[in-house]
Amino acid sequence: MSAGESLNDKRKRRRELRRQAEETAAVETVEVDDEFEGEDDDEEDDGRGLTERKGRATPGRRTQEMEEAKEDGNFVTRRVRGLREYIEGVRSEVQKIVWPTREETRRLTIIVLTTTIIASLVLGIISLLFNEYIIIGIQQPALVFGISIVAVIVVFAYYLRRSNRRTSSF
Repeated sequence: MSAGESLNDKRKRRRELRRQAEETAAVETVEVDDEFEGEDDDEEDDGRGLTERKGRATPGRRTQEMEEAKEDGNFVTRRVRGLREYIEGVRSEVQKIVWPTREETRRLTIIVLTTTIIASLVLGIISLLFNEYIIIGIQQPALVFGISIVAVIVVFAYYLRRSNRRTSSF
């Protein structure tokens, strides 16, 4: 007996065992249904019961749709179908959008414009101050260097003082 034949024998044996297990499972489900048949006469029947096992996993909807789409059509029709499905998906998502009212739109527009104008003014002032600082630095470098060093020391001392307050002594 060669290794290939023993492998085939093992596969056959596994198939046979699997088939027997499925048959016994089917018989057990029928017996279970018969046992409980007369006990639940008072309750409503919800229409669910035990069924036979299929012996394989049930594929999901996405998997089934993808398999169907892959199998049908040639290259061009698959591309056109994919584009059509994409557009349908976009259309269905756009229909779910809750659009703002006229008053909400006006209020939000005013907020955005006000914030934009304030931010542009603040950034413009900062740019102007740095521009003047650079011009003074070109004309009198020692003065600007001294002011810069003092400013860095003050900011660092302020930072150390604030960080010491935040940390607890525990």
